[in-house]
Amino acid sequence: MALTDRAVAPRYAKALFEAAEDQQLQSQVHDELQALLGVVEQEAGLMQLLTSQTVPQQAKTELVAAMSDGASDLVKNLLTILAGNGRIGGLKDVIDDYERRYEATNGILSATATTAVALTDDQAAALRQAIAKKFDVQRVTLTQKVDAHIVGGVKVETGTAIIDGTVATRLKKLHTLLTAK
Repeated sequence: MALTDRAVAPRYAKALFEAAEDQQLQSQVHDELQALLGVVEQEAGLMQLLTSQTVPQQAKTELVAAMSDGASDLVKNLLTILAGNGRIGGLKDVIDDYERRYEATNGILSATATTAVALTDDQAAALRQAIAKKFDVQRVTLTQKVDAHIVGGVKVETGTAIIDGTVATRLKKLHTLLTAK
């Protein structure tokens, strides 16, 4: 059975992370990968070009070289190996897996907070501090979403947990209790 790009991404990410760790470049590689991810997400057709069967290999090689221009040798080698092995379609998955490893090693937790209105800077800082304490991590990177449908309160989502303290959820639970026979 053939393995998908997504299935093999952790292998590439692990190898990259270990190499970056050996060279004490984890943070630099992390930053480069995040910048690369930004480019890939901004340029919608980029991955389509790199994975297309109709685009000549030479053009893909030149595109990969342009993408890695100014990057560390580790990131350049990653892109070259992914492209050479026909796995460039899994680049986002490799970056995501590297990100998880980086965060776990450095005591960082990524969380998304959904609120009815935008949080002030002080509220966001207090929420980050509460989440860090709850999950026993050193730092929390917080992505904020606004959804008026939740009415009030906050819903926090991490990679492994959901804490839903929204008014909408409380109202649904109350409705269920009141209508139960």
